[in-house]
Amino acid sequence: MKSFKCKLILPGLLLTLAIGLPVSAQTVTNDDTILRQIIIFGRHSIRSPLVSPAILAKYSPRPYPDFGVPPGYLTAHGQQAEVLLGTYYRDYLLAEGLLTGDAATDLSRSYFRANSIQRSNLSATKLGAGLIPGAPVPVHSYALGQPDPVFDPITTNVAAIDPARAAKEVQEVYNSGTALASAYSGEFSLVRSVLFGYQNGVQPPPATPSGIMDPTIQPIPLDALTTGVSTGNVIDGGGLLATLLAADPFVMEYANGFPLTEVGWGQLSLDTLSQQTRLATLTLNLEFAMPYLDQVQSSNAASHVLRSMKQAVIGEAVPGAFGDAASRVVVVISSDTFITGLAGLLRLHWQLPGYQPDFCAPGGALVFELRQSRDSGEYLVRAFYTAQSFDQLRNLTPLTLNAPPETIQLLIPGGAKPGAGLDVKFEKFQKLLRNAIGPQYIQDPATEVPPGVLASVPLQ
Repeated sequence: MKSFKCKLILPGLLLTLAIGLPVSAQTVTNDDTILRQIIIFGRHSIRSPLVSPAILAKYSPRPYPDFGVPPGYLTAHGQQAEVLLGTYYRDYLLAEGLLTGDAATDLSRSYFRANSIQRSNLSATKLGAGLIPGAPVPVHSYALGQPDPVFDPITTNVAAIDPARAAKEVQEVYNSGTALASAYSGEFSLVRSVLFGYQNGVQPPPATPSGIMDPTIQPIPLDALTTGVSTGNVIDGGGLLATLLAADPFVMEYANGFPLTEVGWGQLSLDTLSQQTRLATLTLNLEFAMPYLDQVQSSNAASHVLRSMKQAVIGEAVPGAFGDAASRVVVVISSDTFITGLAGLLRLHWQLPGYQPDFCAPGGALVFELRQSRDSGEYLVRAFYTAQSFDQLRNLTPLTLNAPPETIQLLIPGGAKPGAGLDVKFEKFQKLLRNAIGPQYIQDPATEVPPGVLASVPLQ
């Protein structure tokens, strides 16, 4: 079976050539390759808001809905969505021959890793429950709250950051916070109208309610932070970050299946819900995807991905890889920040139906397939972005090969030859990623102590 067989959509030809090919899973193929390894580098599924109700109460006079779990925790709905996604990957990998259907055998060929937060650990566990049912899936992670050098190289002193240099680069691209506020005025106005309960576009906009801070009009300094610098927290986003925190629950409300009257208090259509996520992608881009920031913060994780592929190619253990030489299914679950960073190093972009460009959906993942040509024996890399649609998440839609999640095969700039599809020779992929990685920001594999398996992760 060919992975996510490509179908070119002619009306979107120019966008498709720039980003990738929209694809869907098939059950029969004439592909001449064998899938040797899959790396699913994903985001956790649906969670509660990142901040407490007391903080959210500063942004709107109306209470946000209760998700039933502490701030930032995976919801019960999110757990179910992740199992469904794992079940889809299981069907796909059984058809590809990478899984056997025998739990013991499949566990011996799989490796699960999560960064040290509850929602990532539990997402990996639930995806594993769908992928390899009937057996406890061991998720490797440091203790919850303990910084992980792979995902947090600044706090763990793997990489040193120069905040002033980072801020200068951000300002050279985005100019100023005033310029950003103007360029994204539609999104800021939309969020304000939802927070304060009026129709977007009303002129003049109503005054800020008493006792409420309007996050959408706060300054956006784009300066270097002087205290509390850590991975993903180098640039002072000011009002942009405040607006993002205020609007962050809206996507999760919809995806979690709340009544539409509770999704942005009934003021968001699916289109406007998607539109306001442009602020989330903007924030991730300026905090993680700027070249210098990206190298410092993402090189260590990228090096682990590359080493994991390398050991599958050579059949020998490579220090600093995820798993071991037998690991054919590698699942790494973290946050949208790290997906943005890894994608930025390779200059990957995607567009899925219903989502804004490059939006990292709950449960979405960069998927790297290592394939081998049956004819030449040459190793190839295919990259995808895969995510459940808004409504697949909301409705907990069962996923099958005939009803898959949304998927697009990604163009890897500098990799594929014109007219030869989007597959990239492994040696070329390795060179591209090595050139993008900053070796000075990588932990020495000899000093790395890989995490063990957590005994338990709290559900709430």
